Amino acid sequence: MRRRPDRDGRGRRRRSWGQRLAIAGGCLSTLGLLAAAAGLTYLFRKYERLPRIELSGVLDQPPESGEAENYLIVGIDSAANLPRGDAVRIGRDPTLRSDTIMILRTDPASGRAALLSLPRDLYVTLADGVGDYRINRAIDLGGPELLIRTIADNFAIPIHHYVQVDFASFRGLVEAIDGVPVPIPHPARDEETGLDIGEAGCHTLDPVEALAYVRSRHYEERIDGRWVEDPRSDIGRIARQQEFIRRALGRAIDRGARNPGTMDQLIDVGLSGITVDDELTANDIFDLGTHFRSFDPDSLITYSVEGTPDTVGEAQILRLVEGPETEAVLAIFRGGEGTELEPEGVRLTVRNGTGAPRQGAESAEALRSVGFNANVAGDEPGGGADGTVVRYPPGQEAAADLVARWLVSGARLEPVDGSLGIELVTGVDWEGVLDEATPSTSTTTAVTLPDADATTTTRPDTSSSTGRTTTSVDLATMDC
Repeated sequence: MRRRPDRDGRGRRRRSWGQRLAIAGGCLSTLGLLAAAAGLTYLFRKYERLPRIELSGVLDQPPESGEAENYLIVGIDSAANLPRGDAVRIGRDPTLRSDTIMILRTDPASGRAALLSLPRDLYVTLADGVGDYRINRAIDLGGPELLIRTIADNFAIPIHHYVQVDFASFRGLVEAIDGVPVPIPHPARDEETGLDIGEAGCHTLDPVEALAYVRSRHYEERIDGRWVEDPRSDIGRIARQQEFIRRALGRAIDRGARNPGTMDQLIDVGLSGITVDDELTANDIFDLGTHFRSFDPDSLITYSVEGTPDTVGEAQILRLVEGPETEAVLAIFRGGEGTELEPEGVRLTVRNGTGAPRQGAESAEALRSVGFNANVAGDEPGGGADGTVVRYPPGQEAAADLVARWLVSGARLEPVDGSLGIELVTGVDWEGVLDEATPSTSTTTAVTLPDADATTTTRPDTSSSTGRTTTSVDLATMDC
C-alpha cells in the first residue's frame, strides 16, 4: 500500500494542474482561467512575487494530477490599500473579516468549473473550539487557517488552495479590463456601499461602482415610483456577485486577457493586494492556461446554500437549511457526481476511547496511511466501552460511513447535533484499518462536475435556495 504524506507539509507531492486557478482572487478570482497557454515565461518571475501565506499544515492533500481540486477564494473586508480619503475608508471597523467566501472547483477531465458561495452571515461552529459565530468572523479570530478548518468541520469540503483579495485589488482588476458591463433592470442604490445608478439599462461599471455593486447587501430598486429593498440581503448579493463574475470573465476575454500583455497587467494588480498559498506556483498558472484556454464563461456553474434568517443577540444570522438539496450541492464540492467519495475528501479527529497507550495516535496514523485527513484529539476514557463509534453532524452521513467501512471491526454510526466535524472514538473492539474498504451502500458520490445545464433550482425572491442562483430579475438572461 502506498503511504500518503502527513499533513505537516513534509513530503508533499508537487502540486498538480488545479493549482493554477486562483490568480485573480475574490469575486474576480476566476479571471485566472484566462491565463495564456504559451508565451508566459517572462511573467513567471513576476508571479513569484505575489504575497504568500504558509498554509501547508491545513490545506488538504492534492489529488492525483488531472483530478478535480477546490480553491477557497476570500474577499477581505479591508480598505487598507485604498487611497486616503476614499469614501470606503470612512468609519470602517479595523477588524479584518471575510466579505466574500467562495469555493471554486475545477475538473480538467471535463474542462468544467463550479463556484459555491457561502453567505457571510452563515452561523457555524468555528473550528478549534473557538465557538459559534457567523462564518465571516473566522479570519478575524484565527486567520485563513481557522476558516479552512471551519469549512472542513461544517461542510466536509476539502480545500487545496487559498486566494485572498482586498478592496483595492478588486478595483484594480476591474480597471485592468476597462470595467464590466452589467444589466440594471431598475434604478438601483445602496446607501451603505455608495451604489447609485440612476437609470435602468446596460451599465459598464467602473472600479468604484463595481465594488459598491458586489458588496451591496441592502440593494434597493426603484419600481413604480418607490424604492424597494431586495429582501434576500446577503443571498441576493451572492446572486449578483456570481453573475458579475460570469460577465467579468467575458469582458476579460474581449479585452484580450489570454495574451501575455493583459495578463502582465493583471499580475501587477495582484502584487498589490492578492495573497495566495505558498504551494501555488507560476508553472501551475501556465498549466491552467493550457487546460482552460477555450473556457466559456457561460459554462461556469454557480451554487449557494439555503439559509433561514434568525438572530443571536443583536446579530442577524443565517442558519443552514439541512436537507437533500443542500446535501446534493455540498456533495459536488466534496467530490462531485459520478464516483464514490474518497478518503482524501474526509477530515476527522480521533479520540482514544479505551485508554490503551498511544491508541489514538496510532489509529490516526493508520487512517492517514490510507488517505484520510486524520488528526488526534484529546482522549475520551470509557467512550469506547460499547465499541468503536463514528460521530457525525447532519449532512456527513456518507463520509462517516466511509470511515466505518475502512475499519477492521467496523463502527457504530452516531449522528450528533450541531456542526462539529467527524469524530472517531476507538473502542474495545478496535483492530485497526483494512487494506481496502468494504463495499458502500451510500448514494453520496464524488469526482466529476455536472454539466452546466444540470440542477438549476431557481430561488424565490424572498428566500435562498440551493442550486444555480438567480436574482429577482434573472440577469443571466438579459443582454448587455
